Amino acid sequence: MFLIYILILFNSLNVLAQDFPVEGRMKIRVDFWKKVYTEITTEEAFVHDINDLSIIYKKVALPYSSRARLRFIKQEKKELANILKSIASKNYQDLTDQEQAIANIVGKKSPDHLLALSSNLRFQYGLKDRYYQGLIESYKYLEHIKKIFKDLELPEELAYLPHVESSFNYKAYSKVGAAGIWQFMRATARKYQLKVTYTVDERRDVIKATYAAARFLKDNFNLLGTWPLALTAYNHGPKSIERAINQLGTNKIHEIVELYDGRRFGFASQNFYATYMATVELSKNPEKYFESFKTPAKFDFSIFALDREYTVSQIIKNLNISKEILQTYNPSIRPIAYQGEFRLPKNFHLHIPVTSHEQIAKFQDTLKTVKEEIKNFDTENVHIVANGENIYDIAKIYNASMDNIINFNQISNPSRIYAGMKLRIPGKNTKTIAMTFKKPTTIIPKTITPIIEIQPTVSSSVTIVEVPKPELSAVISDNIAFPQPTINLQNYKLDVILVSDNIHTITIETEETLGHYADWAKIQTEQIRRLNQISNRSTIHLGQKIKIPFSNESLIEFKKLRNQYHIAIQEDFFANYSVTATKEYKIVRGDILSNILKRFELPYWLARDYQPGGELTDKLSVGQIIIIPEIIPR
Repeated sequence: MFLIYILILFNSLNVLAQDFPVEGRMKIRVDFWKKVYTEITTEEAFVHDINDLSIIYKKVALPYSSRARLRFIKQEKKELANILKSIASKNYQDLTDQEQAIANIVGKKSPDHLLALSSNLRFQYGLKDRYYQGLIESYKYLEHIKKIFKDLELPEELAYLPHVESSFNYKAYSKVGAAGIWQFMRATARKYQLKVTYTVDERRDVIKATYAAARFLKDNFNLLGTWPLALTAYNHGPKSIERAINQLGTNKIHEIVELYDGRRFGFASQNFYATYMATVELSKNPEKYFESFKTPAKFDFSIFALDREYTVSQIIKNLNISKEILQTYNPSIRPIAYQGEFRLPKNFHLHIPVTSHEQIAKFQDTLKTVKEEIKNFDTENVHIVANGENIYDIAKIYNASMDNIINFNQISNPSRIYAGMKLRIPGKNTKTIAMTFKKPTTIIPKTITPIIEIQPTVSSSVTIVEVPKPELSAVISDNIAFPQPTINLQNYKLDVILVSDNIHTITIETEETLGHYADWAKIQTEQIRRLNQISNRSTIHLGQKIKIPFSNESLIEFKKLRNQYHIAIQEDFFANYSVTATKEYKIVRGDILSNILKRFELPYWLARDYQPGGELTDKLSVGQIIIIPEIIPR
């Protein structure tokens, strides 16, 4: 029996080595990340060489404050750089005890090499506590995730990738908008059939997102030929990895990591595969690295598809499930859906505490009895105001009374609606409403100037409205209060302009794709491509104008869904992050806007909001100053 176990273990290790090789200096990188995951916490850091991860100068405790940490890191780097320069100037002669300790770490190097090392210092924060928490959390769904990969005939080791992407934080949301344990961006999510609407974000549905991640990884593997490259492409993008293969003439990951000098192939991309392999080794044998580890119980649940649209309140009321349980089992339901006016879509996969098939059938029968309640829903639509819209335009596209919209939303000054404001549109059965509220509703726009120009849409007139200076909420960071912007669409170009019968032009906005337009307009993507003579190989870009065919009904739906899409991005961001300060950045030769945003981990729309006039293009000039908002997790 023991011999059989040894043979199985040997075969497993052999398969792992074939599918996920660790060759050359890649082993040094993997060992470094194993130390990061097991030896230092998020309150500690290694000071190390950015290129040679075998050189770890010291382990340091970090100050609590983020500002104090920045000062501490700067000082530590300066002192260590001076020591290396001193060793170089002394050529290893008459060294102080401190210099000798560093010399012992780096070994005998030439003066030029030592000077180069003095410029390659980097701090790596520890991940021991975060990884361990993620390890425990992973067992909620790990069995389900492994089964999905097995059913699709993919290596089950891929199930450990979320340790690198999100630490198995099921609510994870990055600064640039990637969500869920697999960290899908919205465009990639749509490509792999994950719905991201105003009420539902399937990037946070672990089961659906895992199927999408499996297809994404398999596509990368089919394109690139090896799992190390497929994994690196998950982080860096398959086209960039293809360029690296063609440039170097090799598909060996350890050679590409050491030799490829692509502008975007920085430290994170170079170490993505090594980080992943470190988590595979740790996760396969956690008892070896964490003495207190005990395998947690898995998270069990039942799933059934909704037969039509329902509000969350209807589900809670009729299935007798608490809001807390619904939130725990369904992280894909966005917070806005709990406000009562929005509905979960038909065929939404509702997760509930594990139960029998008979009970699920009873739940489904119970929900069918509330469909008439939906039909008589008082609010027909919730419209998110776009830049340039006014009450007249909105009333016209919904064929509704202006007075009813004003009174239904208790708007004290109709001229002061702003981009991003949510207006409930009365249903057809709604009776005329009198204005009965006790005090005026205060509208707080985010604009940094006191004037908003309401631009004409298809059939509107131009009005200029004076708006009070915006009131801003504040976040406290290091005892400094900093104003937080409210959510709106003030700087977005969302006009839809009629140019001929049923043909309108729009301006492409951030994070929009042709696929999004097709979904929102209820047409085929190919129809948009033909109308605009866009080939399958061509890409669209921010600020480009394209034509889209609309019926009267699809135009209303398009505008609503498009506005909701951008508001959702902002809502998700500000639910997870706060702006603590701003700083100026001067453009230097070779700067590209996308690289600047990546360096500071900034979404484009946020960076644009902080520029004077709300304008930010990729046409940068040397010496130009752009404002960089500094953000921290809430």
